[in-house]
Amino acid sequence: MQARSLARMAAVVGVAYVLSNLTGLGQRIIVTSQFGTSVEYDAFNAAFRIPDLLFSLLAGGALASAFIPTFTARLSRNQQTLAWKLALAVAGLVFIVMSAFAVIAALAAPFIIRSIVAPGFDDGQVALTAALMRLMLISTVIFGVSGLLMGVLQSNNSFLAPAIAPSIYNIGIMFGALALRGQGIYGVATGVVVGAALHLAVQLPALARVLLRSRVINRAADVAAQTATAAGELADDVRKVIRLMLPRIVGLGAVQINLIVTVSLASGMGEGAVSALNIAFATLILPQAAIAQAIATVLFPTISAHAARGEHGEFARSLTRAINVVIALSAPAAIGLILLGQPIIRLLFQRNTFNAQSTDAVAFALAWYGAGLVGHSVLEVVTRGFYALHDTYRPVILSVASMIANVALSLILAAVFRANSLPPYGGLALANSVATALETALLYAWLAHRVPQLNLKLTVIASVKSSIAGGVMAAALWLWLNVLGNGTLAALLAIVAGIAVYFGAAWALRSEETGFAVNILRAKLLRRRLSAET
Repeated sequence: MQARSLARMAAVVGVAYVLSNLTGLGQRIIVTSQFGTSVEYDAFNAAFRIPDLLFSLLAGGALASAFIPTFTARLSRNQQTLAWKLALAVAGLVFIVMSAFAVIAALAAPFIIRSIVAPGFDDGQVALTAALMRLMLISTVIFGVSGLLMGVLQSNNSFLAPAIAPSIYNIGIMFGALALRGQGIYGVATGVVVGAALHLAVQLPALARVLLRSRVINRAADVAAQTATAAGELADDVRKVIRLMLPRIVGLGAVQINLIVTVSLASGMGEGAVSALNIAFATLILPQAAIAQAIATVLFPTISAHAARGEHGEFARSLTRAINVVIALSAPAAIGLILLGQPIIRLLFQRNTFNAQSTDAVAFALAWYGAGLVGHSVLEVVTRGFYALHDTYRPVILSVASMIANVALSLILAAVFRANSLPPYGGLALANSVATALETALLYAWLAHRVPQLNLKLTVIASVKSSIAGGVMAAALWLWLNVLGNGTLAALLAIVAGIAVYFGAAWALRSEETGFAVNILRAKLLRRRLSAET
């Protein structure tokens, strides 16, 4: 896929992720308006950790990072039948394994919550959390199959359905919160299961189109004629997927342990601490998904194909451009979250039981999480570089190291914040930001050593220009807020002014990455105008 085609597709996926983020905001606004940062919402957030852990470890990022390069390699060699038989075999395996782990987790729910997830909860909270967790484990099994389907579609350059599936999932949660409001927090948990089913269903039409385009149906007659060698290759591919998944599972386990440690520590920091961190991190993900996840999702099959064909120069150029664009776009978003966090949270969430105190708590956590947005965003792209090279071992080493650093920093910084009469959960958010930044820097250095064609000089130049433009933006926002205050209208205008100042400064510095993004947007708007006129 050419650079401009890649950028256009990333823009489309980015818009879909923005829609997903907006629906995610909508469902969080609905849920928080009903529950605020209450004991019930703390229980829901804690209950979600184990289903999310199982999905992430067994069928989420681990499966995608192992399956997409293997599946894409077969497609790039025009071995369609083997590729689709691989997908079918892995789907069956995922369903069986996910179901088994979900049953075990459901049986051990009270012990897991009391001993690991939320040791600070009382008996009533533990019972509620266990009941919610058992219900939401159903969604984990569904997401296992749906997650594999996303990888299949993305490998075939079909990105739209996987990109809008999260929006449909959020609509399912809204349904649970509104239509099943009488069931309280159980209605929200039921909505999670409904949303997971819709997440799977919305991708089925796209799968049918891909199957027809690949003419797999016509090739089905050839299945009986497959040789023993082909059957052996299929078994080798399944083993390769499992082999690549194992270290990735360890790495994602480290990430989930970080989240569990955060919930565990926050559960003893007073009512609302768990929810404040959860809402703040979910808000951080909004720009991260629209920028980094969109670019990384579209980039991954392309660089996987380059790696499979041994095109190291093209691989390095695509990866370098993606990293630089992510830095250029995530830097102003990070500054906005830090300086405008309070009015943003007030505008989005403050209503009903989500009061001014809740806004202050979430905005405080968001400021410290925001410091790590660039690190989180670049990490999305850099890790894809390793996975495309069928290397899942190096990322896991640094992921485990990052987990250890995060736990240590969480304990240290929480104590520092408490000693300075600040909410200690802010230290947990800052620990996450620092650990992620260190992990990203070290992982990039390792990738540059592995792929010498990566242009470190261009990335350094892009980073310096983004930092300077970001500094100008921060100064402008600081002056704006000091003159006009941080009311809702002033904050909305400040967002527009901040973006204008950043891109103006970047243009003055001749930043190629911001110019590239603006040109893509301008081209899309021009095409829409021309199509409207004709």
